[in-house]
Amino acid sequence: MRKQDKHIVTGVIVAFVLASILDYYQQKERLKKQGQKLTLDNYNGFQTVKKAAILGIAGGFIGNEIYKFNFQEDAKKPFSSDTFLKNILATQNVNSNPTKLLELKSITKEVKATLYDAFEDQLVNYPESVGSLTKKTAIAGTFDSDIVLPIKKENQFGNLSNLSNEIHNKIEDLFGEKAKVIKRRRVTSLIFEGTDCNHKLDIAYGKEIDNYKIDQKLNLYIRPNYFWQSGKSFKTNVAIQKKLLINKPRVRDVIKTLKAYRDRNNLDLNNIVIEQLCLEALSVNNFGNESSISENLKRCMEHIAFKFSKNRILDYANSNHNLLNNIDYSSKQNILSVVVNDISKIKSNPHYTKEIFHQ
Repeated sequence: MRKQDKHIVTGVIVAFVLASILDYYQQKERLKKQGQKLTLDNYNGFQTVKKAAILGIAGGFIGNEIYKFNFQEDAKKPFSSDTFLKNILATQNVNSNPTKLLELKSITKEVKATLYDAFEDQLVNYPESVGSLTKKTAIAGTFDSDIVLPIKKENQFGNLSNLSNEIHNKIEDLFGEKAKVIKRRRVTSLIFEGTDCNHKLDIAYGKEIDNYKIDQKLNLYIRPNYFWQSGKSFKTNVAIQKKLLINKPRVRDVIKTLKAYRDRNNLDLNNIVIEQLCLEALSVNNFGNESSISENLKRCMEHIAFKFSKNRILDYANSNHNLLNNIDYSSKQNILSVVVNDISKIKSNPHYTKEIFHQ
């Protein structure tokens, strides 16, 4: 919840409670003067709620005015949005939680070895690590591990649907006693208990389309939402996803900052959308002209707003796939509204950068 919202809600609650207590005692005193005791039968609860609601609205207004006053006073102080965002990046560094990181890496190594032993004859090569840790865009607290099993074009499983079911079932047999196994639409997720937290691993599996060792193209199976529906295939290019952000440290910094922004504001923005749009916003033609992380963040937010207004984001790994199809309409509108509003406020006053991270 944003600071402004907290002030408003707090104002409403405090005023509502105080008004309710005051009206209760006023009724009690009035009845006492009439020689009566306050009981459930003669207590006018509707009157109390009505008065409390009116004063609650007033309390919300007062809370908002207090917020605006505090913000204006804070805005008079020196502030560097770049320094602030660099501090955000420092707190979001995955190395800030070494226990979790080392445990996850150890579990990932063990899982990959077990998967290789189980599927060696059917695999094009050794199970691969992909995802945010590999691309160096992971942030503390929410990072997990992603593994890809590339299955040979000629294999024992048959069609994609059967391949998907058999591999999931085998994974469940292999890890069912050690972890919680969850069948998702595109992957099988494993949840392991760690020292301080749980560790999540997503295992994707697909059939090579031509020659995976050369092009790293896979055909994945997407399970249906409901039993009466049919599943479908989905083509992707693992190489594009893995190499997307190599030698682009400034882009990665903005991606991590946007992930923190997304998480603190509960926006339905997945990692692939953030990564692609940041890369586009800080493209070869534009990237390098601005070294300020706050300016790069603003540019990426503007690009996100622009692409969401067009309602189409092509997946670099599959040009036939619109990434926005994975986000429902209300979530798209919420993302667009929040981002556009925040851009406007940041432009009017850089101090608002603190607000979008709930500081």
